[in-house]
Amino acid sequence: MLTVSQKTLFGILCSLLLLMVFFSFEARNNLGQSGFDSCVQKKCVARGQPYCEKNNEINNCCLGAGGRTEYVDRKVICVFI
Repeated sequence: MLTVSQKTLFGILCSLLLLMVFFSFEARNNLGQSGFDSCVQKKCVARGQPYCEKNNEINNCCLGAGGRTEYVDRKVICVFI
């Protein structure tokens, strides 16, 4: 027989597990070139063109989309393999 506190902790554990699964599937929608493009677009809309062209922001979107950054003509690009 489980105590009330054990039932509560079990409920919290199950809730966290469901949230983890939900966010894992949501994160899969942001992979690849389309995920990178939508990330950069959101940053441009939210904070302006100069902000979304920063190397750090491009790197963050690229890593989140599963790519890697490279420098071409002194400009940061995102490459997907």
